Amino acid sequence: MTKSLTIFLAALLASGSTTASQLDYPERDGRFLEREQEGWFWYEPVPEDPESEDEDPQTKKPPEKAVETLAKPKESEPAPVPSPAQPTESQPPAAMSAEWFRENIKKYKDKAWENPTPENVSAYLYVQKMAMNRSAKFADVWKEVVSTDPVLDANSTAPTTTSGTLRMKAETKKARESLLGSIKDEVGLMFFFNGSQYSLEQARTLDAIQKKHGIDVLSVSVDGSRLPEGVLGKVIIDQGQSQVMGVRQVPATYVAFSDNTTKPIGVGMFARPLMEDRILLVAQMNGAISDEAYMATQNQLKREEDLIGAVAPNAYANASSDSTDEDGFIPPATLLKIIRQELNK
Repeated sequence: MTKSLTIFLAALLASGSTTASQLDYPERDGRFLEREQEGWFWYEPVPEDPESEDEDPQTKKPPEKAVETLAKPKESEPAPVPSPAQPTESQPPAAMSAEWFRENIKKYKDKAWENPTPENVSAYLYVQKMAMNRSAKFADVWKEVVSTDPVLDANSTAPTTTSGTLRMKAETKKARESLLGSIKDEVGLMFFFNGSQYSLEQARTLDAIQKKHGIDVLSVSVDGSRLPEGVLGKVIIDQGQSQVMGVRQVPATYVAFSDNTTKPIGVGMFARPLMEDRILLVAQMNGAISDEAYMATQNQLKREEDLIGAVAPNAYANASSDSTDEDGFIPPATLLKIIRQELNK
């Protein structure tokens, strides 16, 4: 007999003996094994409770009622009258308003598509035409405002003519080369590579930047492979540098600053102009070059945020409280007055 079966039978016998001991069976003479004709205890008739036979159902006392503990309200105090329920439904948007068009134009379209009767299709087309007319009017005023406001005119941040664009590109290219050459003592590059063709192509790009602008590049081989002779002379074998830098994929390029901090440029292959621009961007973000010097390398005359950002946030907060609603909405006339006052300072 297996051990598990023995444990099971022992538990079964223990539970059975407990159940049998709780019943009032008459005692038998002799040991159990000597009473061969006697069945197991669960075949024995359950003895009835003698008290249940003598008990008269009429003599049973009904259950006592629970004593009420809640005090009854005084008659002199009138019961409170509930206040009428307040309506919770919101009002529908005004007809022909922007919200009305947003909520209903799709409903007209769906109704016309599901049941394309002349009436349903006509209703949708009329609503659509009204919305398009509103949009056309908005576009006309948009062009009128933009063309007469230098702050909003895109031509104020970047030229739109061919000659102006070419002139700006030439000036920004000259500024980019000058700035890259001026930061060679402040920044360097770390290049992680392996023996793949992608890494070799990126190494040639960085080699061109190093030779043209004088920015040092430290190359780290993650698999022990070498670069061709004459490409990025400083090459070391990875001894845990990639793990410290969190390199998960190669080729990967980082900018190293003079204060021993590093920032990632990107993973993968980059053309030389994009790589140069990212070097300048990371350097500007970390304070190695000024915002003005960086903007001179971009094809923009002025940043958009520099124009509108001239309005201090506290100027909006100074709007009178009666000019705003619960959402902080400032009426257009008040908003324009604040902006123009700040820009003219």
